Amino acid sequence: MVHVYNCHPFASQQIVQVEQEPGLVCSGGRALFVVTTGGCKVEAYNLEKEGCPLICRFATMGTVRRIQHSTIGDYLVTIEEKNSATYLRVYTNWRFQAEEKARVGVRLLGHLLRGASVWGGVQMEIIEIPLSEHPVAVACCSVKGDLLVGCENTLVLFTLRSHTQQNLKENQQELQSSWSNAEQSCSQSRGNLKSESFKI
Repeated sequence: MVHVYNCHPFASQQIVQVEQEPGLVCSGGRALFVVTTGGCKVEAYNLEKEGCPLICRFATMGTVRRIQHSTIGDYLVTIEEKNSATYLRVYTNWRFQAEEKARVGVRLLGHLLRGASVWGGVQMEIIEIPLSEHPVAVACCSVKGDLLVGCENTLVLFTLRSHTQQNLKENQQELQSSWSNAEQSCSQSRGNLKSESFKI
């Protein structure tokens, strides 16, 4: 027996029909994102087309506890749990998962992939952002696309930057340097706002 659950986005009178019970929802970029119960799959629906058809669905690396979309940069950020550990992850190029079998690149913040996404191909990327404290909340800037992460005792601000083939090597060196400096400042101060960078 198939159960149909209805999600009602406040921006319109449309009804989005989803196949599984929704656990978390967020919207942005003319899409509605539904994390299914169990928290390990995200479904994206197109709010611009009649009937709100499915854009894509993809699995997450852990159980999603928080989800936020940034219109600038068109990325999703999640706080996830797996094996009693908490992770902060950014999902970029998620629209390319319409085929569901498209390649997915996974990398740590500060490390750039060699492959399709770097050289202009179509590939979803999952960027894991290591933090010295557990992330509790996230917010995305609607003007610049920057990411603010609330941890137990600190706020960490990540600046959104995009990279191209020409400045790839420069960006990687700069990012590794700024990440190292940011880690040092994290260990030296508590309760302050820290600034770091991530690149899409």
